[in-house]
Amino acid sequence: MNTSELLVKLQKDSREISNADISLARAYAMEAVEHVPEPYKTIYSADYFVFLYESFLKLKNCRSDEIVIQEIDPAEYEAALSSINEKNNTNDRKSDAMNRFITIVHIYLTFIVKKPLHPVGMVFPGGLKITEDDTFYYCPVKNKQTETGISFCEFCICKDSEEQ
Repeated sequence: MNTSELLVKLQKDSREISNADISLARAYAMEAVEHVPEPYKTIYSADYFVFLYESFLKLKNCRSDEIVIQEIDPAEYEAALSSINEKNNTNDRKSDAMNRFITIVHIYLTFIVKKPLHPVGMVFPGGLKITEDDTFYYCPVKNKQTETGISFCEFCICKDSEEQ
């Protein structure tokens, strides 16, 4: 499969995400950080969800002539899908809605537009931020989160900030 074919698939899948699904996904994001102190509570819920939603809208409106067409490594693609699905709690409507939403957005960001899974400038504890230079994106927690089992960092295109 190439990026153009994947874009068509993701756009088809995005049409199956209703406004109710988006509301449930947002509620899930808000509840997931319920006990996190401010300002990180807002950053990791409302601000991050806005980033995801804006990416979702870009995906829905993206044209194939706006992307670089290249082959997608099937093993990497399947590993990303598997990782996302492993983290899903299908017995919970909010979690299920978030999983379907995240799957579409993360696959779009990773394989189609090659952007980080968090917005550039997003602040992490200690004031560290996701940054970019002319060539790469850098994340201050990439290597620390990759092995937690709850993040999707292993598929994010960011390099660890220590590599800068």
